Amino acid sequence: MKLRRGAALAGFCVLVVVARVGLDSVSALGEADALAEAGEAHEAAIRYGSAIRAYLPGSPVGGRAGEALLELGATAETAGDLLQARFCYEELRSSFLATRSLWQPGARFVDEAQRRLVPLMLADPRGNWPDRGLSDEQRSAVVRGVLDEREDPHNGWILVMGAGYLLWLGGAGLALWRGLGEDDDAPIKWRVLGTWAAVSAAGYGLWLLGVALA
Repeated sequence: MKLRRGAALAGFCVLVVVARVGLDSVSALGEADALAEAGEAHEAAIRYGSAIRAYLPGSPVGGRAGEALLELGATAETAGDLLQARFCYEELRSSFLATRSLWQPGARFVDEAQRRLVPLMLADPRGNWPDRGLSDEQRSAVVRGVLDEREDPHNGWILVMGAGYLLWLGGAGLALWRGLGEDDDAPIKWRVLGTWAAVSAAGYGLWLLGVALA
């Protein structure tokens, strides 16, 4: 019975996460499509980035949003709006990099965004970076080197985050499930409630630690 309850609780926690992330990504994609159709390219790019960040393994949303951002960037380049094009490619790159965990989703989009960003960054008249005294080849190498510095998160702390999240939700669920009686007039099991509440709080702290150090 305890194993079945534990499995049911774990399954419920997973479903909560999947449902929330899935709804967020689909909602952001729909808003982005509507903005793009209305000609609000900048706002659409932001919402496409939000759709990518709400990453769910196996979902087609990230790929659709990635293709849309590439198209918006190319359209801006054709129109001569190089700042908007750069924004679209930077949003594409940063959004997929934000979904990194034990692997990198959308790696081809990151690579393509970086390939398109290099000439745009070199052509940017603002400032003197990379040093305009360098050759074109040297300046390109500087830009590519900076883009390649992705500071991947530490896998160990990602696992800590996952464990903390499960303890956080699981402890809260078990505190209510086992600490409260099935009947309205049943006495509250304060010791059990407190024990699992402490587990939940510890899980929350562990999750925060993983977020801070990953």
